[in-house]
Amino acid sequence: MSDDQFISIVHLTDLHLFTDLNSYLVGIPTNQSFQAVLTEVKQTIPKIDLLLLTGDLSQDCSAASYEFLRQSLDVASFPAYCLAGNHDDLNLMAEYLPSEYVHLVRSQNIGGWRILLLSSVVVGAVHGNLAESELAWLEENLNAYPDHPTLIAFHHPAIDIGSAWMDEICLTNKEQFWQICDRNPQIQAVVNGHAHQDFEQIYETAHNSVRCLVSPSTCVQFQPRTPQLIIDNQAPAWRHLRLYADGTITTEVHRLSSASFPPDLAANGY
Repeated sequence: MSDDQFISIVHLTDLHLFTDLNSYLVGIPTNQSFQAVLTEVKQTIPKIDLLLLTGDLSQDCSAASYEFLRQSLDVASFPAYCLAGNHDDLNLMAEYLPSEYVHLVRSQNIGGWRILLLSSVVVGAVHGNLAESELAWLEENLNAYPDHPTLIAFHHPAIDIGSAWMDEICLTNKEQFWQICDRNPQIQAVVNGHAHQDFEQIYETAHNSVRCLVSPSTCVQFQPRTPQLIIDNQAPAWRHLRLYADGTITTEVHRLSSASFPPDLAANGY
């Protein structure tokens, strides 16, 4: 891969899809906003190597919502890798999502990079935690590919983002995770959802420097840096990442036109 080539990843998160295509979440028809995002992605990103979907795929944990997602991704025809969020049903995902284009595999080698997907889901809870088995799997995979620049993805943010209420329901065992990152300097980026907002920070450990990227939702947005949940009026969004062979990353957030899906704050709550 030459210096001007890169791996193109589109990060989609917190879709909150319903069985009923006309259902709303905090004033936004989530199935429609997701379809609009997919359409915009295809029209604006000329090269897409994979879609990365990091949880809260469904809002009502229904088979129909996952079937809608699979059908939508099959039509888009890009390789899509999905993991679960706290709103998801792991068994239904395994039954209804996999297809020619939709994958639940946990690791991928592409263009010299290593992509690792973890589960931070605690069944029945809103907060996240990386179980000992997840941490062991992560370290085993990192040890097997020490020379591959690596991107790690899971649902709950691995760092505090400055909103007290959200920081309480993010990853609870951050210290254990960052200890592994410190021992594995090939880790270049950590990508998360859950927070329904754009947040970016370079997290420094003793022996590593990791880019933390939290992406906004394809539907409802939350205001940043607030002590309690406040709905933001920003439009549905997604993140585009370019991964280069030397381990560097460029990224930006794209949003739908604000007129496309204005939230009706009098509609049903979160």
